[in-house]
Amino acid sequence: MRLRGLPQGAVVAVRVTSSGRLGVALVGVKQLKEPKADSKPLFRGVVQDKLGFRVTIPEADDYLLVLNNRAGQETLKVEVEMRASRARSKPAPREHSPRPEKASLKAICC
Repeated sequence: MRLRGLPQGAVVAVRVTSSGRLGVALVGVKQLKEPKADSKPLFRGVVQDKLGFRVTIPEADDYLLVLNNRAGQETLKVEVEMRASRARSKPAPREHSPRPEKASLKAICC
C-alpha cells in the first residue's frame, strides 16, 4: 500500500488484522531508492492477530506499507486500515490565572 505525498510532520495511524503471523514495515520511497547502511524502516513489527501503531513522518515523501508473509506456508486473510493527518499545531500558551478561591493557600505552622 502506498501513501503518496505525505508532508513532514504528518501523523500516520495503521491497524492491521491478520489470520496468521505477518511482518509489517513502513518505509519511505527515498530510503528504498537510495538505501544507506544504517537506514531502518520508520516502523517494523510482527502481527499475529492485531497490531496498531502511529508514527510521525520525518520528511516529505511517499511511504509504503510492506506486508511480508515469506515464512508462511498458508494464505492469510489480512485487513489494513491507514489514516494520515496533518500534524496539529500547538496552541499558544495561555497565561494561567487560577480562580481567586483556589489561589489562596493557608498554611498551618507549628
